[in-house]
Amino acid sequence: MSSEGNTSGPPTTTVTIHIPSDPTPREFTWPKTIKVGEAADEAADEFGISESAEAPTFQNASGEVLDRQKPLVAEGVEDGAVLDLVSAGGGV
Repeated sequence: MSSEGNTSGPPTTTVTIHIPSDPTPREFTWPKTIKVGEAADEAADEFGISESAEAPTFQNASGEVLDRQKPLVAEGVEDGAVLDLVSAGGGV
């Protein structure tokens, strides 16, 4: 249904990320095949979250914590998704 048209590079997905300590969500666009952990690390850097004992990951609207080792697409992250940035152990 979607047209790749003249785009270059891998297909991307745009998501909105929330963290409890910042009332302003931020939008990110990543390749669909980027690993959850890599995307979460980038989001944590953007929000100014220092590295903690627990690596960052995302939690979806259903409350499921996403596997850092899997690509976004494999974890069911679709364009327009709203995710919470959490530590791999839960919460940020």
